[in-house]
Amino acid sequence: MRAKSIWIGGAALAAVAIAGAVFLFRPASVVVVKPERGPAVEAVYATGTVEPVVYAQTGSKVAGRVAEIHAKEGDTVKKGDILAIVDFAEETYNVEQLKAKLALAERDARRARALRQSGNISIAALDQAESALGAAVAALRAEEARLEDHYIRAPIDGTVLRSELQLKVGDMVQPQQTLFVVGDPSALQIDAEVDEEDIPLVKPGQKALIRADAFNDRVLDGEVKDITPYGDPVARTYRVHIALPSDTPLLSGMTTEINIIVREEKNALLVPVAALSGGSVWTLAEGRAHLVKVEIGAVGKDKAEVKSGLAEDALVIATPPAGLSEGTRLRASGP
Repeated sequence: MRAKSIWIGGAALAAVAIAGAVFLFRPASVVVVKPERGPAVEAVYATGTVEPVVYAQTGSKVAGRVAEIHAKEGDTVKKGDILAIVDFAEETYNVEQLKAKLALAERDARRARALRQSGNISIAALDQAESALGAAVAALRAEEARLEDHYIRAPIDGTVLRSELQLKVGDMVQPQQTLFVVGDPSALQIDAEVDEEDIPLVKPGQKALIRADAFNDRVLDGEVKDITPYGDPVARTYRVHIALPSDTPLLSGMTTEINIIVREEKNALLVPVAALSGGSVWTLAEGRAHLVKVEIGAVGKDKAEVKSGLAEDALVIATPPAGLSEGTRLRASGP
């Protein structure tokens, strides 16, 4: 009786083992899809700022306190108009003093010329008077130039687009400091920065798709206008100017994200992005997995373009399982 019970137990264990073997050796199921045809767009990403096509920055040539402000943001100005004045009391005093010295030197020179004509002074005395007059003229011109440096003038015709630091009377300014930006607000472009690895793909005339936080529900149009010939070796970028249409809603100073369209394919071969394994895809043929090396083109959010290496009727494993190896037995199921 005991031996019988052992035999029965052994039969049960054998049955479990057989069932386990069937389970273990049954091929795993994977979802397979066929490549499909559709549009593919390859783009270069960039960021940029909206700027006037024509604008110029200006500031003070001297350090000092602002004495007068003659223009504010939005004012229309002509080239040479005074925008602001830096305190010039000392220079004004010096100019008046030098004008008085010049008047005296002119009087002495006239008197020396008259005396020389009558023979009452030597040529050397006349030369000395003329030299003194020349020195007085030079000194006055130099001081007038220093006085002029206290006037901040419009560098071009246009509109005062920005007054830096919200300049006020009494503010201290320094040389080389931008205080005003003058330009034409109606003609705008985007100054974009493109990575040096992508710049060979960018050409004038290419379409640009633009997004800005102020219009986050819209994709705006632009076009590559030109590319700076010399890049930034530190940032490793090149500046690209994106032309904007005259009716663009973008405003000067806005930050943007840009996709420059470098290639469009209307009938591309597409596979799911999740199917990519580096530069390859896994396919299923005759119940076994095969890694197929392909040339990848544009990659979108859900779909990726396969430029070559994949047959149109191939069964592509949509989401290859981790650890998949060449020749692994698999069962196909639909998406």
